[in-house]
Amino acid sequence: MRLLGALVWLTALWQATGAISWLAFKHVEAEAWNSTRLCRLSRQRHGFVKRQEKLCRRYRDVMRHVHTASHQSMHTCQKLFANHRWNCSSINFAPNYTRDLTAGTREQAFVYAQSAAALMHSVARACSAGTIFYCGCGRTPRRLPDGNFKWGGCGDNTKFGQRFARKFADSADRRKSKRTSQQERLRAKVNLHNNRAGSKAVQKSLRIECKCHGVSGSCNIKTCWRKLPDLLTIGQRLQRKYRAAIEVAMRRVGSRWQMAPATTAMGRFSKDDLIYNAKSPDYCVKDTSFGSLGTNGRECNASSTSHDGCQSMCCGRPYNTFTVEKIERCQCKYVWCCYVKCKTCKRWVDVHECT
Repeated sequence: MRLLGALVWLTALWQATGAISWLAFKHVEAEAWNSTRLCRLSRQRHGFVKRQEKLCRRYRDVMRHVHTASHQSMHTCQKLFANHRWNCSSINFAPNYTRDLTAGTREQAFVYAQSAAALMHSVARACSAGTIFYCGCGRTPRRLPDGNFKWGGCGDNTKFGQRFARKFADSADRRKSKRTSQQERLRAKVNLHNNRAGSKAVQKSLRIECKCHGVSGSCNIKTCWRKLPDLLTIGQRLQRKYRAAIEVAMRRVGSRWQMAPATTAMGRFSKDDLIYNAKSPDYCVKDTSFGSLGTNGRECNASSTSHDGCQSMCCGRPYNTFTVEKIERCQCKYVWCCYVKCKTCKRWVDVHECT
């Protein structure tokens, strides 16, 4: 039994190692990545594969932005899913993930895409801010401006950000995609696809930002550049993809095995879609091995018919209602010259919790 348990643990660790294990950076203090020793230690601490260690040594200026991306990715995921049955809490176990993030579920699909997006986003912005030696501003678009503006400024360098994110995030799964086990190949191909989908979501989120020029702010001429929105906006785009994720399987096409939708009714999937290869539980019942906390004791919204509503959150079970007193600042006024003065207000509100 001990041997079996050890094998299960090693299998779970191998599945996570090198893929999104770098999200464990969130649990350590920000370090000055100016020593190759830190890159070597990351193979022990964060499950880096050899390729990631080499990238760490080569791009040490970039590694602090990888650290930033790990914080942003975790925070964004938990904020987006705070009122869902699965609330992304298991991401905190990095690098030793539970099965919701290793079995090939749609939740895993989202985390892979979101983490790849966070990495690309962080590096692309750092390039335009001038904090990375290896890159600068993004390229000026080739198309001519269609209005009273000209291209200029310093746009976010999504090209370098995407190239680095692909090298770093894909390292472990690119190796696994060549293994002989069909299940291993499928899981690796699914992860690589979702990494790409995350990068594409970042690229498609680029927007134009401008600065006006002219006499007395007349804005006769505008200088514009392409800029990324905050990561939460990109995460919301990926969350919509998560809800429409497509289940896939390995199917024989001629003499070759290829990844395809699990059923013909699902149609084809595009490079922008999120895909998964294992069905998720409903997360209603506690199952710590799968990363399900259950919904017992979770707060719900009795007036909502969405995922945060009591009917959905409590999985059809009853819920308790409590009346609690909330104390908050109110009737705030700006006092000349330099501060805001508020009163303290008390009010009673109903809180609903699943049984």
